[in-house]
Amino acid sequence: MLAALQRNRVVREALIFLAFCGFTAVLTWPYVLHLRDAVADTGDPYLVSWILWWDYHQTFTDPLNLFHANLFYPLRYTLAFSENSYGIALPFFPLYAFGFRPLTVHAIALFLGFATSGYAAFRLGRTLTGSSGAGWIAGIAFAFVPLRFNMLSHLQYLFSMWIPLIFEALVLFARDRSRKRAIWLGIAFFMSGLTCVTWFAFSLVPLAVCAAILLTRYGIWRDRAFWWRGTTAVGLAGIALLPFLLPYQFVAKLYNFRRSVDEVKDGSARAVHWLAVEGRNRFWRGLGTNAPGRFKLFPGLLPLLLALAAWLLAAVRISPRPTNAVHEVPPTRSRWIRCLDVLALLALVLAIPAIGTGGKGTLHALTSSITAERALGLLSAAMFARFCLAYPVVLRFQNANLIDTVQSGRREDAFWIGLSLSIIGFIYSLGWNTFFYRILYEFLPIFRSIRIAARGAMFANLGLAILAGLGAKHFAELIRKRQPRLRPVVVFGLMAGLLLFELNAARLRFVRGEADPDAVTLRLRKTPMRGGVVVLPANASVNHRRILRAADHMKPLITGTSGFDSPYEGRIEFDTRSGPLHDDFIKLLEEIPTSYLVVENRAVAPERRVDYETFLARAVAGGRLRYINRFDGHDDLYAVTKTEPEAKSEAPMPFAREIREWAALIQKDPVNLLGEYRSWSQTVYRLHVASYGTMPRYADFLAEVMVVGHGVLASSLEDQHAKLEDNLRQLVDDWLQRPKFKALYGSATDAGFVDKISANAGVTLSPAERAEVIQKLRRGALTRGQTLLEMAKNDRFREREENRSLVLLHYFGYLRRDPDDPPDRNLDGFNFWLKEVESTGEMERLPRAFMDSIEYRQRTNQ
Repeated sequence: MLAALQRNRVVREALIFLAFCGFTAVLTWPYVLHLRDAVADTGDPYLVSWILWWDYHQTFTDPLNLFHANLFYPLRYTLAFSENSYGIALPFFPLYAFGFRPLTVHAIALFLGFATSGYAAFRLGRTLTGSSGAGWIAGIAFAFVPLRFNMLSHLQYLFSMWIPLIFEALVLFARDRSRKRAIWLGIAFFMSGLTCVTWFAFSLVPLAVCAAILLTRYGIWRDRAFWWRGTTAVGLAGIALLPFLLPYQFVAKLYNFRRSVDEVKDGSARAVHWLAVEGRNRFWRGLGTNAPGRFKLFPGLLPLLLALAAWLLAAVRISPRPTNAVHEVPPTRSRWIRCLDVLALLALVLAIPAIGTGGKGTLHALTSSITAERALGLLSAAMFARFCLAYPVVLRFQNANLIDTVQSGRREDAFWIGLSLSIIGFIYSLGWNTFFYRILYEFLPIFRSIRIAARGAMFANLGLAILAGLGAKHFAELIRKRQPRLRPVVVFGLMAGLLLFELNAARLRFVRGEADPDAVTLRLRKTPMRGGVVVLPANASVNHRRILRAADHMKPLITGTSGFDSPYEGRIEFDTRSGPLHDDFIKLLEEIPTSYLVVENRAVAPERRVDYETFLARAVAGGRLRYINRFDGHDDLYAVTKTEPEAKSEAPMPFAREIREWAALIQKDPVNLLGEYRSWSQTVYRLHVASYGTMPRYADFLAEVMVVGHGVLASSLEDQHAKLEDNLRQLVDDWLQRPKFKALYGSATDAGFVDKISANAGVTLSPAERAEVIQKLRRGALTRGQTLLEMAKNDRFREREENRSLVLLHYFGYLRRDPDDPPDRNLDGFNFWLKEVESTGEMERLPRAFMDSIEYRQRTNQ
């Protein structure tokens, strides 16, 4: 019975797919146990979950306005700010109908993204080689390549089944130009564009190259069925795709969305990144850790070795022909060859100054119109055409030209398709570092929306997977010849097992996402509104979470994040990033228009709470905001009264407006050292370093900054600079009278004083600067207090100590202790965070890291 089931094609294919599901479960264990809410992180997976839900929701609600999503209100076509992923959402529509949460559907789709990609590559490998064993190797190598695990946060790129399927459809159609296979080619082309615009764009060039290879190998360039049925199928698919592609053109024109050259450069890998492995891989973990940049493209060693075997073992299978054969070239072709040689030489002559000057210098007039990319493109085209006519005499190949080489039976379709994809994908991954990609960026508008060119490595991985399957097939045949009793299935099984072992990522690291809506979301869902919703603070963490919640309340969301962002989002982030929130911000909310404002108090950095509370209390007192209620004990909801004049308050505000001194705020909570006047805290820090050469201690520092903050009104819209300067001078005057300071500098000469504080600050004064300061001190034009204060404000000193002072202030503010106090007892933790800030430059990580620390949570009872 089992044998009968296996003979049934549908059952056999279903079993193969289930096998890839099993492989996925094992290699990503224990992900399969947490499909309700498992995500790689709480960033882009939330965005993609919302996108998939919106595709479903709008399809059955208002399909003609699919791209006018409830994100970035009041802008239009906002679904086109990122991948629409409609082809991914489509097969999961039944899950939404059954009531599955958006995050659950995302988790299931991610799991199946591995399995479907593996099954699709299996089909392509089997079709190209005629071997199921080769298909298994290709499927495993493509499904679990380490790069795919790097895409766990980006389902739209991990879900890549249509990449191999569109190439399989092309191969099948080239072999049999029937209507049935033409229809399948059209469906594959359509689904490729419907699923992921990036993969669709990347597939255009390799599709054209592979089509040319197949047309040449099968000698069907003049086959009418191929051109008529193929162009009809692809053309109709392209027309069907227009409603899903044109919105991207609309947003590009409406909002001037295109990736800048700097963005593309930042998203381009280098060759060395192919020797760095994704950190989730268990076997190769640590490989390439010193490689610069963030890209990890190593595909595994066994796929590379098997791909190499596809090249080398063909020589064993087929006896080579003599390599010194002389090929006669017809006279007509010789004239064309000479023309192409001249064209290539001319292109080379033009390319050299274009590359060397880059549009500058004396040859600017020439290179401004003939860029390096165009010159190199012309050179490559001329050389390619020349090789198609005849190889140069100096190169002794077995065939007369490239066309004869491709048509030769020495190599299979799998070799040429795999080689082409590997080369093109490798070039894609290098992005702006190759002239080829720069030409695509210049002449194909669809490439101007792609930020991470390195993702094109997926095509190289597919090519390597095909070559690996072919190499495994050659190897199994070679073993069979030498060991007839050893069946090929054993060889394929052993290779598949080794591949699974090498590409394993279990135990897979993931987090449990917020699948269910919170109280404020449920309230928004049943609240009618004329405008949109703004959520503060506006940052990546909050924006992603609120986008996911937009799938629950279904109201227009003004803030958020996507592939491109809204100008309103940018203004809101800028206006609320630091310091007091001004009245212009409430004016912006009214202009958008905003109906409701949500403040996630838990996400507001403690040092910013006074800024928010002062602004909100002032806006409520002025009648421009109306406080509604607090939800879940931390989320506050406000109505913008100009947009929602009928909104009713349900509870008194949880805080009252009061203008407090900065010193009082510090005394209440030292985290306010990092607030609006953080730069003044850092100035006091530098006074310590310049005076004593060491960092300040917590207790002393707190008292000193409170002196500077006395009488300074925090979050006041009035300028407090003069008061701060007066207080700082008062502190310095007192500073000079302290016993510790007098003991160090009381008997020091003016020259000795200047040299000592300069050495402590790590600032080397020029001889002229040093002499000038000493001279002013001697004649009384400058006091030692003024000299010390000027050194504390020195730009070089400030830049040198910026990161160190910032890390120390976080220890003081959040943990209320010195860095070497228990539980640390040394500076290892301090040095770790200092290194992190210096290496990444991501200052914003510090507040979140300290807020999430066990010590801070225990102290604040969170």
